[in-house]
Amino acid sequence: MISRNLLITFILFLLAKNGFANEKNTFNFEIRRQKTPTEQYINHGHHFGRKFQEMMEKPEPRNNDSIALYRFLDDEFYGEIVIGHPGQKLNVAFDTTWSYSWVISSKCSSIKSIGCYFHNKYDHSKSSEYKKDGRPFAMDLGSYNLTGFYSYDNISIAHSNVTGQSFVEMVYVPNQFVFNKADGVMGLGLKTDENYDPFFYTLLKQKKIKNPIFSIYLNRDRQSNRGGNVMLGFVDLKHVHKAKVGKKIVYDNFTYLPVENYAYWQFQMDQVVVKVGKDNNVVVCEKGCKAIVDTSSNAIIGPQADIDQIHDVINAREFFLHRYTLDCDTVNKLPKIDFMLGGKNFTLSGPDYTVKMSYHSITICLSAFIPANTIQEQDRWILGGAFLAEFYTVYDVQARTIGFVKTN
Repeated sequence: MISRNLLITFILFLLAKNGFANEKNTFNFEIRRQKTPTEQYINHGHHFGRKFQEMMEKPEPRNNDSIALYRFLDDEFYGEIVIGHPGQKLNVAFDTTWSYSWVISSKCSSIKSIGCYFHNKYDHSKSSEYKKDGRPFAMDLGSYNLTGFYSYDNISIAHSNVTGQSFVEMVYVPNQFVFNKADGVMGLGLKTDENYDPFFYTLLKQKKIKNPIFSIYLNRDRQSNRGGNVMLGFVDLKHVHKAKVGKKIVYDNFTYLPVENYAYWQFQMDQVVVKVGKDNNVVVCEKGCKAIVDTSSNAIIGPQADIDQIHDVINAREFFLHRYTLDCDTVNKLPKIDFMLGGKNFTLSGPDYTVKMSYHSITICLSAFIPANTIQEQDRWILGGAFLAEFYTVYDVQARTIGFVKTN
């Protein structure tokens, strides 16, 4: 069986052969298959308000946790979970756009569902803690379909575990999942179904996490395999931008926005401004628009007309699978783009909204902006890793607010 990397390399070769090379007939296409994480990073004592020595002298139950995220192809963020007993390791996207959690099932046939290739699969017959549910699950979004059934099992992340978590075993996933590193999704969305507790709510209910908040930091260093962290139950100030004022260290304030749609972490965005010149700015989302955050991918998705305007300004060219290319030599000269939230500008520069990938002599720079290709996406913006890598976010499930702050 061919590997995922070999398949991607073959596709890149075909693209290069068909005229997607630059003037020197070369690409710089940085593709890095990251190692599967085998251990999690332990928080330093000050994250929990006590020193390591004190923890050893007076052991107390842990009431928060931190999950290491890893980066794949500079376009996907994932972490490791363990399901069942004995444990089965899978890679999942910790996704704020999903309330439900799901993994690819051992019953997913790679012949009937190409998207199941190259993935770890959960086999409930090998877990002594598995409990049958069996209710069917189906999501039909046109060309994007998911089919499976509900199950119960124990799930462990970092230092925490929950018992009897409900999740979906997928038996059919879209074909494009063959390119994904993640074997499923750990939903960090808000509770919308009285009969279903999202994973974070189960952590709270089983008293594994004390405070009803989590925060997400995505690493901007593309040379590192570390993609960031999901911090459960706390905010880590080391990820908040700070300045020295006299002898004091002053941290930037979070900008908090109310969540408008409980099906998502949805909020109001004031406008988006492409700063072409002093008197020649291009404004989209001019009268305000809905926006949500997506911690699973690097993309920034918006209505087709708005994204087309942005791509016209930055001279992006249509490429492949709704993606657009940029001239790598011009990335540092691209205009800054302001996303106004709560009356405050959150600014991205050219390198921030460019995805640079390389493989040997093949290189390509992709725009992180993607036009919406489903009806559900057309009426809102989706701010993914290209945006979130610049801004640390905190999610309060009790107050139903989302906060943004510039990261270090």
